[in-house]
Amino acid sequence: MTGGTRITVTGLPLDTGDGDWAEAQVRDHLAGQGACLHIVTMNAEMAIQAADNADLAAIIRAAGLVLADGSGVVWAAARRGRPVRKMAGVAFVEAIARACVANRRSLYLLGAAPGVAAAAAEVLQARYPELAIAGIRDGYFAPETEPEVLATIRESGAGALLVALGVPRQEVWISRHGAALGIRVAMGVGGSFDVISGRLQRAPGLMIRLHLEWLYRLVQEPWRWKRMASLLPRFVRAAIASESRERYTGSDAPRDGRRHDPA
Repeated sequence: MTGGTRITVTGLPLDTGDGDWAEAQVRDHLAGQGACLHIVTMNAEMAIQAADNADLAAIIRAAGLVLADGSGVVWAAARRGRPVRKMAGVAFVEAIARACVANRRSLYLLGAAPGVAAAAAEVLQARYPELAIAGIRDGYFAPETEPEVLATIRESGAGALLVALGVPRQEVWISRHGAALGIRVAMGVGGSFDVISGRLQRAPGLMIRLHLEWLYRLVQEPWRWKRMASLLPRFVRAAIASESRERYTGSDAPRDGRRHDPA
């Protein structure tokens, strides 16, 4: 297990610990007391959204754990000699499920289209028979019903919460409500329920190892092509500009009391 150092990519934090280290952070928070551990899985698209959205950037900087969920983020860290392993959000969902089993805590799934979270929960329980599902709710709830959603989650006694509402809504939702829900660990999972349930297929192992998982997803969701064609060049420019700026100034100032190294 390799411990984590917090570096920066395009001015945003990124934790460099390996998967075992990150899963250990989840287990520790499920077993302990204190603030909810907000996990952010960051890719190039999220980083660029944060450049345009100060609230999202602040939420990422305040998150307890920020994982590299994208080849672009891995590339940006490697440019600075700070290798980071990609940890796809869909894979880390299973790490959270294992941590829940180890700590005898339950898991709540919120978001996605009707029926998708339920199907994902069935798959997770098949893989981890001892996993307790505290509750399931799709993401198609009206604003006026949100107090009911919050009360249901709070009363479920769930230890961990997975939120599939899309970026940045899921991150904002967790930041706004996580502390009041009594949840120990919360993570925005984007389209992970679709993949786990089988509605979307995850890339074959070879494509994952070659960091081409993004291409496989684009083939399944071609509507993303136009958006990615504009976002990826912006990310490359932002990463290079941030690198030059940090070299000129020396390093980013720590924002949360943890050790920060520029990358």
